[in-house]
Amino acid sequence: MTRAAVVLAGEGGARAGTLDAWLGDEPARQVADEASALVGRDVAEWWRDPLNLSDPVAAHVEVVVTGVAGYRSLVARGLRPVAVAGHGVGEYAALVASGALPLDQVVELVHWRAELLSLSPRPSCAGMAAVVGPGAGEVARAAVAEVGGWGTLGVAEFDGPAQVVLSGTCEELARARQTVLAAGLDLVRLPGRAACHGPLMEPVARHLGPALADLDWSEPEVPVVPNADGRPTRDPGQLARCLRAHLTSPVQWEATCRSLAAAGATAVVEVAAVPLLGPLVRQVAPDLPVLHAAGPDLPIPTDRPEPAIAGPTPTGGQS
Repeated sequence: MTRAAVVLAGEGGARAGTLDAWLGDEPARQVADEASALVGRDVAEWWRDPLNLSDPVAAHVEVVVTGVAGYRSLVARGLRPVAVAGHGVGEYAALVASGALPLDQVVELVHWRAELLSLSPRPSCAGMAAVVGPGAGEVARAAVAEVGGWGTLGVAEFDGPAQVVLSGTCEELARARQTVLAAGLDLVRLPGRAACHGPLMEPVARHLGPALADLDWSEPEVPVVPNADGRPTRDPGQLARCLRAHLTSPVQWEATCRSLAAAGATAVVEVAAVPLLGPLVRQVAPDLPVLHAAGPDLPIPTDRPEPAIAGPTPTGGQS
């Protein structure tokens, strides 16, 4: 398959046993073996237990390693991407898959990043919530303007025309809910999610800065579309600047989807256990075919036109 763009899921793509489907393929197996050597344990075994994935370290490293493994497997089988992008922590997978960063440095960095998230306010004090419905962006901005408060409420993810995610304190999110409901839309809390991509992440970003400065960058083989600006680039300097801004800047996923279509992609292949990003791509580019790859077999078309939350699905109802 040629002229396809590849998208890699973030934290919400963590699922027990996801890596197993790729392990029969040698390129994916090599990625898993390298990751196991880096963390000092069999990662496939580590991630088979759903309880282990309640630890952000396990969940974040799992989605990154699985994304890289899946990408390399598909490329070895003939996929020729025109661009690659990852949502949230999935951006780290995209940077490794494209050749911009080495796997060993990224696994260590993502491990450290997940541990540093403990410096941010706990989910009982702050978090994320998705504004869902037509005109979500306008309603989300209105809610931020109306709530005001300590200035920590903000838009964390521009996922698509019908989904925008807010991050802030629990009090701010509760007040924002009133504005969202009054506009006829819904506000869906994302349980267990840290308040990423906003000002509450500034202490984490400061601690992560020295590790980001030590990364060894290379020009990627294909363009990467960073979350921070949604524009494809092969410039290592620009990719580094966007990664430094990653935790405190909104995820520009709607712009990313537009960039993938403008890059000439004739299809989008999502590497994930279940389709999460594909429905968001369809919100922006409804005529662009979306394929789902949960293993090394040929990607298959997906039929999920409804919006998807690019993170853990709230009970009763993605960083």
